Amino acid sequence: MERGSARDRDKLIISVDDCIELCGVSTADCAELYASIDRNRARLREWLPWIDAAYNQGTLFAFLQQKEGENLSHAGLTTNVRFNGQLCGSIGLHSINYTHRNTSIGYWIDSAYEGRGIMTRACRAIVTEGFREYGLHRIEIRCGVGNRRSAAIPQRLGFIEEGIVREAEWLYDHWVDLRVFSKLDRDWCAVL
Repeated sequence: MERGSARDRDKLIISVDDCIELCGVSTADCAELYASIDRNRARLREWLPWIDAAYNQGTLFAFLQQKEGENLSHAGLTTNVRFNGQLCGSIGLHSINYTHRNTSIGYWIDSAYEGRGIMTRACRAIVTEGFREYGLHRIEIRCGVGNRRSAAIPQRLGFIEEGIVREAEWLYDHWVDLRVFSKLDRDWCAVL
């Protein structure tokens, strides 16, 4: 299969390489995705504010319905990451601001798949998708100051670290400072 985007029965599939695909989210994936989130709940909760005690399969189903609509309308792009066909995480372009042609990226990976470069390759593909297919000018990645694994991804991809946004995110019972990384379309396209 040629690398890039393809529509398969209205479902977006981005072929990253021979092992990795990004597949537009679907409510049909709810049980499988929830199982991965639940297995990783304690680890993900350390950095992601949406994994509270009330987070359940019904919450995820409603989220997936919303994101399916955003994917269809190009208001955002949320995908599941599949490695050799197995769901191993998620990555997406958050709500897109078409006036300013910008967005940010969020991602997480199942601990069983960490350390293989999967999320870096997935991130490279979604950044390319954002610039080429969505006409974006600027893409940000924000991550907690202490989240070194997450910060390593934009660093590997040549994003510019712009600074720290102090106490920018409420994480259950405390504020978290966020590191901000960005990439502009002209810088990204120059290295492709």
